[in-house]
Amino acid sequence: MMVDSALLKFLMPSEPVELTQQLIRIPSFLWHESEVGRFICDWMQQRGFEVDFQEVPLRDGGVTHQAIGVLHGDGSGPSLMLCGHTDTSDWNGDVFRRDEWTHDPFAADIENGKLYGLGAINMKAGVAAILMATEMVRRSDLALKGDVIVACVVAETGGGVGALHLIKTGLRPDYCIVTEAGNLDVGVISVGYVQGKVRVIGEFKHRVPYINPIEKITKVIHAFGPSYQPLKLKQAGGWLRFEPHPLIPGFPAMAVRNVEHYQNTTTLSFDLRIIPGMTEATVRQDMTALLDQIRADDPDFQYELIIPQSARQPNMPARPATPIDSPLVTTLIEAHKHVTGSDPVVGAGHRIGATADTCHFKGVGITCVEYGPGFIPIWPMVDECIDVDQIITATQVLALTVAEICGR
Repeated sequence: MMVDSALLKFLMPSEPVELTQQLIRIPSFLWHESEVGRFICDWMQQRGFEVDFQEVPLRDGGVTHQAIGVLHGDGSGPSLMLCGHTDTSDWNGDVFRRDEWTHDPFAADIENGKLYGLGAINMKAGVAAILMATEMVRRSDLALKGDVIVACVVAETGGGVGALHLIKTGLRPDYCIVTEAGNLDVGVISVGYVQGKVRVIGEFKHRVPYINPIEKITKVIHAFGPSYQPLKLKQAGGWLRFEPHPLIPGFPAMAVRNVEHYQNTTTLSFDLRIIPGMTEATVRQDMTALLDQIRADDPDFQYELIIPQSARQPNMPARPATPIDSPLVTTLIEAHKHVTGSDPVVGAGHRIGATADTCHFKGVGITCVEYGPGFIPIWPMVDECIDVDQIITATQVLALTVAEICGR
């Protein structure tokens, strides 16, 4: 790799930080991202990007919008997409435990080197980094051989609806970097998830013996096991079929996320983190066999299995690892070393157990990795925050990677 350090002079360190602050100040809860998408489109248009303000249809009949920008090359080199999502964490339309925050979730305060706000980590800093990295390349007047695409997509936390829409438009870059908060690790693999519900049907009576679905659902909870503990292979006494993956130790794993009861039904929601080789279909088969066994042991156990958990939100598949000798991976590693002076972690990295839109892009043959700013000590977070220095570093590393992939 021939790193052109001169490119770094086209960035004032304050720029990606200030852009992150601007993005945080525009609320963009899941399914409601149009306002921030319009801001991003205007920002790119003012700088000469070719811009597409895409309307994304939702499965409930509504729409939201996402911003896509392009700097065109001459077609003689590979294309690279930088992708981040604009939706932030949503807890029934509000901030997670808002009353416990010590910073206004939309003020974007900076204190002791940290930038606070909803979406600071997940993932408006990553979005700001891809915008400013591409803007650095534009300012440099580098003669691009391949296209550079900036994709600020919606609804990653809703199953990747925005990424799936982008794929439906026919966009197929050679390479893609998704800037999820990975503590600047190079993520070549991630888990997927299968989320769904088990509904147990009983009776609703008073003062007489009856089939209580609340009691019956405890059998499902017991069968699933403790939250996010490694699950056993079927041949080792578990209920799931899978082959352990060396880059994702401790997975698959799952947790019961919610239990609701109304009259004669009790409904359990679950989140199962899957690894390559597992699919929604294989999970459905294995879970059905488990629930059928509970019913065989207890004829009063009547259930309904619902996968995915809602028609609005698809599940996220698990894809194989991107080869470490891929030009995208090797270039990103060298750019990181040049900016930071140290080797990045390569593998599942800091985001082990988390999902990303990489799974959808990999599914259509795009070579894809994750690399973005932000260390997440626990999730979800009160006072969500990110180290300012990581935003700047990520922007610089991404700019050097774009220049090398698309400009040489």
